[in-house]
Amino acid sequence: MSALGPVERAQLRLKRTWHWLKHDRFTRRLVDEDLPLSLDMRSESRTLLLTFGGMVRDTGIPPFEFFQATREIPTKRMFVRDMRQAWYHKGIEGYGDTLTQTADALAELIAGYDVERLVTVGTSAGGYGALVFGTLLGADTVLSFAPQTLIAPEPVAAMGDRRWYEPLSALDAAGALDHEWTDLRDALPRARHSPVRYEIYFCQHNSKPGMGPGRDRMHAERMRGLDGLRLYRFGRGGHLVVRTLREAGALERVLRRALLTEAADRPRERHSAMHGG
Repeated sequence: MSALGPVERAQLRLKRTWHWLKHDRFTRRLVDEDLPLSLDMRSESRTLLLTFGGMVRDTGIPPFEFFQATREIPTKRMFVRDMRQAWYHKGIEGYGDTLTQTADALAELIAGYDVERLVTVGTSAGGYGALVFGTLLGADTVLSFAPQTLIAPEPVAAMGDRRWYEPLSALDAAGALDHEWTDLRDALPRARHSPVRYEIYFCQHNSKPGMGPGRDRMHAERMRGLDGLRLYRFGRGGHLVVRTLREAGALERVLRRALLTEAADRPRERHSAMHGG
């Protein structure tokens, strides 16, 4: 059988999406933008895939399309949406009003299920969320696509990235940014309490001509030296590199490796160490 072309692949995705929207409650909840959290804990797997949404204009791929890549992988699934559009610094409606309150609430929610292995995933601001909450919750693996790793407005602008300068400045002026978490190069090692494996995927070319290295590349490569970090650099895809990986069939392989790799024989003390407990 010959490989499907782009049009055929798009038609197949549309057909599958319609089927799942019709028959799968979790998928229907994913497309409801008024729901801050959706979960599907029916699987007997003890692995949880926890995915974080990003800013509205930088989601990469719709959440229901993202979870299509995990349909055949045995795992529990949860999707969190940042309805307040604040890099999770205003928390999640119903689950706390600050980043750390939300981490507490998610830890309590997860503790109610039989979860031994946690994988966090996100793109752009969702990639930032995957890094932060993956660290606080003691994830086994963090998959972060084109994340921001610095969100203090003036320093990030000085770095040559002004894409989110206005919303970040507004959040900072309102006192909504927790400055303990605006620079992940410092925050992650300080908060880490278990041997998390970090994977950051980015495209090296997503800047305007004459602006120097790709902006996502700068965010990723400034994290060099973080224990457990591996960087994956690509030559195409821009800020939506996750979409390029999906189209190439690589996204499913990345997810499968993270979700099906056996957890190390170590005690799972997720989140309790965050406050020294």
